[in-house]
Amino acid sequence: MTILQENYTLEQYALSGYKDLLSVDDLSEIFGVSKNTIYKSIQNGDFGKPIRIGRAYKVPRMFIINKFFNEYQ
Repeated sequence: MTILQENYTLEQYALSGYKDLLSVDDLSEIFGVSKNTIYKSIQNGDFGKPIRIGRAYKVPRMFIINKFFNEYQ
C-alpha cells in the first residue's frame, strides 16, 4: 500500500495532522519560521483575514492548502 492512494487528493493529506483552525504556533512549525515572522505575515495580509478568538489568531487549514500548496502543483 502506498502513502497516497488513488482516490485521495493532496488536500486530504496535506496538514492532516493539524486541526481545521491553525494557531500561530502551528503556522510557525509548518513554515519553519519564528512566531514573530508569522505575526508580521498576518499583519501584511499574507494569511488573508485570520479569525480572531480572544487574543489568538487562527487561520483555516484549507486557506493554507489552497494558497500555498496548490500554487506549486
